[in-house]
Amino acid sequence: MHEDANPPEIEALFPEGTVPEVRFCKPSSLRSFGFTPLVVTGAIRQTLLQHFADPNQVISASLRAYLTREGAWTAGVDTGLYIEALSEWRPELTEARPALIIKENDWTWTRLGIGDRAGADFRSGTEFFGGMWSGSHTVFALGKEGAETQILASEVAKTLLWYADKLESSFDLHRLLPTQIGALSALEESTEHYVVPITIAVAAWESWSLTEEAPRLKEIEFRTSQFRC
Repeated sequence: MHEDANPPEIEALFPEGTVPEVRFCKPSSLRSFGFTPLVVTGAIRQTLLQHFADPNQVISASLRAYLTREGAWTAGVDTGLYIEALSEWRPELTEARPALIIKENDWTWTRLGIGDRAGADFRSGTEFFGGMWSGSHTVFALGKEGAETQILASEVAKTLLWYADKLESSFDLHRLLPTQIGALSALEESTEHYVVPITIAVAAWESWSLTEEAPRLKEIEFRTSQFRC
C-alpha cells in the first residue's frame, strides 16, 4: 500500500475508483499563542539553533571548520556558538565565543478594511475583523574578528532566505524574510568585538470575530388601533 493511500475503512466510505484527499492545511502551532513579536523571536531562534547544532549543515566552509574545531551550538554555558534573544542575553557568555542575539523591533498595524471589518453573519450577529501586523527583527552577529563576524552574518541571512518559504508556511506567516545585511562595526563599549546586524522583515495576518451575547431582536410587540368614522 502506498504511504499516502487511505485506510480500507476510509476507502469503503467512498465510491469505487475515487481517491478521497484531505485538503485542509496543517494548522500551525503558533495559532494557539497568537502572533506576537516574542513568538516570532522563538521561531527565528529555533531555526538558528537547529541549523548551527550540526557543523555539517553550515554553508560556509571556513565557519564549518571553525564550529567543528571549537564546537557547534549546544545547550548550556559551554556552547561553541551562543544564540539567544536580547531579553535573555548574558554578555559574559559572548566574551570568548561568537554569538547571535535576536532583537524585536517595532510592529505596525495595517487596516485592510473600514474599521478592520471583514463581513458579518446576520443570522447570528457575529462580526468578523482582520488586518495585518508588519515589522522587523534584527539578528546581531557578534565576533572577535571582523571577517569571522561577516561570515557568520551571511550564514544567518542565507539560512533564513533559503528556508523562507518553508518557514512562512510552517508558522503561517505572510512574510519572514531577511532583507538586509548591515555594515560591519565595532561593538559599543568594546574594543575586541565586532557586530553585523541582519534585518528580517515580518508580516502576519490577524483575524477575530465578535458575537453579542444578547440577541439584536429581543421582542416583537403588536398593537391594534381603533379608528372611528
